Amino acid sequence: MGQRITNTFVFLIAALTASSSAWAGPQARVGGVVVDSSGTPIVGATITLTSAELPTFSKAITTDANGEFKVLLLDATKTYLFTVTADGYLEHSEEIKVPVGTTDNQFTFELSTRQEQSAAQQMELMEQPGYKEYGEAKELLAEGKTAEARARLEEAVLAMPDLIEAYEEMAGIDYDSDDYELALATAERCLEQDDESIRCLAVASNAAGELGKTEARQGYLARYQALNPDDPATIFNQAVGYLNDMDDEAARPVLEQCLAVDPEFPKCLFEYGMLLLRSGDLEGAKTHLEKYLEVAPDAPDAATAAETVKYL
Repeated sequence: MGQRITNTFVFLIAALTASSSAWAGPQARVGGVVVDSSGTPIVGATITLTSAELPTFSKAITTDANGEFKVLLLDATKTYLFTVTADGYLEHSEEIKVPVGTTDNQFTFELSTRQEQSAAQQMELMEQPGYKEYGEAKELLAEGKTAEARARLEEAVLAMPDLIEAYEEMAGIDYDSDDYELALATAERCLEQDDESIRCLAVASNAAGELGKTEARQGYLARYQALNPDDPATIFNQAVGYLNDMDDEAARPVLEQCLAVDPEFPKCLFEYGMLLLRSGDLEGAKTHLEKYLEVAPDAPDAATAAETVKYL
């Protein structure tokens, strides 16, 4: 009887040893957690396992209420691609090779949103020479330090000669400072890098006009209009030519087109109101001038509009 017990005990030991050896073979256990950028676990994320070494293999698992997952790799001699997805997050893929026979392989997969990725890329971009100075200039402009901002913008284009945004900001600063010669020169530098820069074409056209360079102004304006056929400012500039020639008949449909594109475009409201006044449509003039005062109470022609409305 004692011999049977001994033999049975030996048999059990052998069986357990064999089982342990089988587990320690090609398998391995992998676990971990899927989190967002703040470290909060993501419930219901999907982890799909594939392997280039196992063309037909694909296994999908889902994170639990704690954002955690576990999976048994039956053949840990292979390298596996873990592809992690979750609603509202960008896909994340990572190749993993764990030691055969291990059970303590823990991984954390962090998912980010598209907005977070875009912000990170923007921050990385703004650290590059040129963009760094441009970002600093924008901050200085927000603080009202115009001269310092312009100096930084010059440094930006020195570091990156094709940084159009910096030229556009400089051209705007120069024009707003009433330095029309410099504004035109800066806009032309900009257009040498990008001949379709809307902002630089606008500055060049306006600066040339202020300097009395009619032909140059018309050339820049034509290029601007070709790129912005439906821009109310473009349409208004077309009307200005007729208004300067006192041709209300030709200006009227142009101003109406402008207001059809943007019913609250101040300059078109004012000029159309005054045109209606000249044509004898007092009610229409009053309506458009009152609308002008509503959308642009501090505009240059507001006083004229207010005074005119009093008599309508």
